[in-house]
Amino acid sequence: MAGNGNSGRPAKPAVVHLVSGNRSKKNAKELLREVTQPAIPVAAPDMPDWLDEDAVAEWNRVVPDLLKLGLISVLDRQVLAQYCEAVSDYRRWTLLIQEKNASLATPGGGDVQTYRTGAKDISIWRKLRNDAERRADAAGAKFGFSPMARRTLKAPAPQGELFPNEQKQIADKYFS
Repeated sequence: MAGNGNSGRPAKPAVVHLVSGNRSKKNAKELLREVTQPAIPVAAPDMPDWLDEDAVAEWNRVVPDLLKLGLISVLDRQVLAQYCEAVSDYRRWTLLIQEKNASLATPGGGDVQTYRTGAKDISIWRKLRNDAERRADAAGAKFGFSPMARRTLKAPAPQGELFPNEQKQIADKYFS
């Protein structure tokens, strides 16, 4: 059965092809033109006012690097906000579980919930933490933040400088 425009893996951004050594042998001039003149201008979206303190800190941590790599535009506001919110939730639930584990006589008490019948289950706090982790991984993968998203982005062999040192250092931070 023939596919359509949505079939297969999503295409890698041009900057990723350049950073990873262009193993697909796409036209280097076209890739450079796409990086220097993207269809959607590279710009930081406005930070939503509803983000909490930890989400704001994560936003401020990743946006400058995404800008320098050319991996963000004003259209990415929602997915970046979802990522930052999920990271904030993950931190909140992790700290709550640690607090509960420290205050309970039984180790792991913040991880396990025991019902009146004696049945045991993962606590609601652990479930909320796991959900936040899944949300952060899913949204972060769109920007190459997870190890699996970066797995195929490693250059097989070093090549000459494609970017000024600052951009190369940021690319190495996320893609190597």
